[in-house]
Amino acid sequence: MKILVIGGTRFFGYHITKRLLQDGHEVTLFNRGQTPDDFGHKVGRICGDRYDHTSFFERLKDLEFDVVIDMIAFKAEDSQTAIETFLGRVDHFIHISTAAVYVVTQDYPCPLREEDFDRPLYPMPSSNPDWWVYGTNKRNCERVLRNAHKSQGFPVTMFRLPMVMGERDYTLRAYSYFVRLLDEKPLILPDSGMNAFTHIYQGDIAATVASNLQNALSIGEVYNLAQEEVSTLRAFVLKAAEVMGKTVELVDIPSKVLERVGLGTSFSPLFSRRPFILDVQKAQKELNFTSTPFDAWMRKTIQWFLEEYSGGPPENYGLRDKEVEVVRRFKEAVSSL
Repeated sequence: MKILVIGGTRFFGYHITKRLLQDGHEVTLFNRGQTPDDFGHKVGRICGDRYDHTSFFERLKDLEFDVVIDMIAFKAEDSQTAIETFLGRVDHFIHISTAAVYVVTQDYPCPLREEDFDRPLYPMPSSNPDWWVYGTNKRNCERVLRNAHKSQGFPVTMFRLPMVMGERDYTLRAYSYFVRLLDEKPLILPDSGMNAFTHIYQGDIAATVASNLQNALSIGEVYNLAQEEVSTLRAFVLKAAEVMGKTVELVDIPSKVLERVGLGTSFSPLFSRRPFILDVQKAQKELNFTSTPFDAWMRKTIQWFLEEYSGGPPENYGLRDKEVEVVRRFKEAVSSL
């Protein structure tokens, strides 16, 4: 099949491209060419800016593909341009969305099902609105695509993803914990690390996309994709310590205390104050979705970071000395009681 991947070189987009090539497809990448990859001449390449909508349309409007996979549409205008560019010239358009579309809804339930998208929204916060802007913009992408399917038959399938884990993870969210385990200093768990979640391994995204390129029943539908096992931050850290062969001193400190002393919780990027669990029954039934066991993908992810990752520590590691000082003060305060 002739497949266009918009993006496709940075993290799980890279793994999707790699899987498609392994399956024998003819793959073309559209991106700015700023992220190095090892695909060489195995892929076709179109260099361009996804967000220059006029140029995007002109570069692609005369090309035909069996499948288009859009990794990097972040605003409604991005998706609208894709519709105008590919309408009538593609059999299947796959839009990679995010579970952040639920985060901006009021009192979201646990677990989250696809229909929970339609819950009332939070108003835009006056401070730190980035999470809200991202979630609402991705919602707008979905609405544009959904409307195009209903009114024009645009053949779209949408996948909502939680935090993605695995090799080549440039966000360094998981590595934030691995590097702290390596230094063997006390590790703070906000609110005891009992927040529950379902993440997803990059390989499961690639496998699901690759195996559903011709799934006509998925057109017009949206699916949650996430690991089937529910984990907690505490379990995540303990599993990482086990895999790395490290003994870790976990220090449970209430998040309100961490905010009060000026440390906050940004040093612990997998922490949240609410459970975030996606229901994947629809994907299991209609996409034959299965997930890699938690233990297996943790081992693969840790091995990559320890043996192949060549960048520096995450930015939040700059708080490490302050974390250790907060632990010392917290222990003294508790001891005095």
